[in-house]
Amino acid sequence: MTHDPLDDLFHACALRAFLEQSAQCRQWPDQEATRRRAYSLYEEALAEKGSRTRQHAKL
Repeated sequence: MTHDPLDDLFHACALRAFLEQSAQCRQWPDQEATRRRAYSLYEEALAEKGSRTRQHAKL
């Protein structure tokens, strides 16, 4: 059994951050800016996931 890293929420957010930062600066992105963006995206995704879970529990 193999594990696809992009199935992991954080790794998917990190890839998205890298691609967005690359497109924005049109070169290899700054490592620190990419790290901050990845954590921001991850926190947003967790909040959204938590919100959906709470709404589902109320039903």
